[in-house]
Amino acid sequence: MIKSRYKLTERLKGKVCLVTGGSRGLGKAMAIAFAKEGAKAVGITYITQERSAKETYEEITSFGCNAYMHRVEVTNRESIKDWLKQISDAEGRVDVLVNNAGINRQGPIDTVTEEDWDDIMAVNLKGPFLISQEILPIMVSIGGGRIINIASVSGLYGGPTTAHYAASKAGLISLTQVLARWGADHNIFVNSISPGIIETDLTREELRGGGGKTVVGLTLMKRPGQVEDVASIAVMLASDEQNYMTGQTISPNGGSYFTD
Repeated sequence: MIKSRYKLTERLKGKVCLVTGGSRGLGKAMAIAFAKEGAKAVGITYITQERSAKETYEEITSFGCNAYMHRVEVTNRESIKDWLKQISDAEGRVDVLVNNAGINRQGPIDTVTEEDWDDIMAVNLKGPFLISQEILPIMVSIGGGRIINIASVSGLYGGPTTAHYAASKAGLISLTQVLARWGADHNIFVNSISPGIIETDLTREELRGGGGKTVVGLTLMKRPGQVEDVASIAVMLASDEQNYMTGQTISPNGGSYFTD
């Protein structure tokens, strides 16, 4: 269970929040944080981790809010349309979207295959584009909303062994700015979070190895961040407590400085 560092204040009371890739890791942490903060409903998507998605679904319901879990192909417009229709028909609105689903593969630029490049661009960049495009009319119809794109510090500084991943996340940051320009006329706030090295169930073992320790050593904090370091920012961006930040990238990275 995700433990909260902050006092519950129902900052998201009445809001309907969606998190793609919400079965594990950062996605799960954000979905649980939204439920803890009083969201009316929280929906998550998954693609292969059905068991983990069910566990997250059950935890969301334990906080007394409506929960939804759907298997969604984020690169398929019809799959996205069907998902959003089910949620909006059930709840009448969608207030918050977190584009979190993403994939990564290691490899320097001279070894990246065309297939790897296309796969990562499809999930990490085309997916958020399609979902955002489909959700905009829903948010316009209710007078506004919040879109949060989960990018990466790699998109800010470049990733020496993740060229395709870094490029996709840089593109996502740019997409955030474009969406913010469009959304400004419709009370839709769009921001991105670019996490640094975050310890999750997916990265824990890697961070304990020699390579992981080296990367962690490049941060000023000399330790990896925790999922709550990202989830707390997502709650702030999803809430009504800030109404002037849009088109921005917040990077919880422990003071990362990449030297190669």
